[in-house]
Amino acid sequence: IQMRTLILFLFISSFTFLQAQKIEVVESNINTIKTSEPKLDREDDYEDATVPFSIVEQIPLFISCKNVEKTNQRECFQEEMKKHIEKHLKYPKKAKENNIQSKIFTTFDIDENGKVTNIQVRSKNTTEYKILFEEEAKRIINELPNFIPATQRGKIVKVTYGIPITFKL
Repeated sequence: IQMRTLILFLFISSFTFLQAQKIEVVESNINTIKTSEPKLDREDDYEDATVPFSIVEQIPLFISCKNVEKTNQRECFQEEMKKHIEKHLKYPKKAKENNIQSKIFTTFDIDENGKVTNIQVRSKNTTEYKILFEEEAKRIINELPNFIPATQRGKIVKVTYGIPITFKL
């Protein structure tokens, strides 16, 4: 059976859901794959590119993960991120009083100096409390410590990372 055209959007992501890379597969007489991520073939290509956390060779590290075996560093990073969120999360008072819950999806970059930049937050919440949850998620991410920067092919690179923050009573 020959299909004229089939368009399929497939999202490849890390276990954080947000490290998605959009891939468009177009089938006709000739199969082609187009990707929205820039193709990075040469070492020079990584200098200005932001590499997704899910594929970077050496992830950025919390200082406490520095001496952890490389095979366990992603797990250490995730655990330290979870601890940070739990420690700094302040449930918005107004939302708590009204028993409102939400999930905020956050993405941010960890730059070449290990600093958190480009924080973005979004949620499906359409209530008047949306802004309270989004501001709190942004505040939590802003309080992250400086990291040991990520590397790709031996060069320090900026990394994009994403994590959902759930506000649940």
